[in-house]
Amino acid sequence: MRTVQGLVGAMIVSAMVCAGCTAEQSPSMTSTDGTTAVELPTHCGIRYLRIGDDWFERLDGPLAEDGNPPSGWRNPAQPGRVVRTGDLATFTDDAGHRESFEKMAQPPSSATNCA
Repeated sequence: MRTVQGLVGAMIVSAMVCAGCTAEQSPSMTSTDGTTAVELPTHCGIRYLRIGDDWFERLDGPLAEDGNPPSGWRNPAQPGRVVRTGDLATFTDDAGHRESFEKMAQPPSSATNCA
């Protein structure tokens, strides 16, 4: 069973990398404490976050080092949790990262995908 789970996980990660940074994300799940589990895309740096049908952009602009996530972030995605308050979403994770995102009026264009 673990082999099948590992293969499926590898296929999902490969699909995310090939599809670009604004690719579809898996459905998010809200826990009883009001947080939503997410996989924050980091392959091209930290810029966009998608929760359900809503898109958010990092408040202080993209966070990247040479087109990649800064040291200490996973690539292509960082698992964590999000709390939404109106048009603001705050991402946190077990590594101590905390980033704020503001809801966008529309999804980012495909032109923002990285190679």
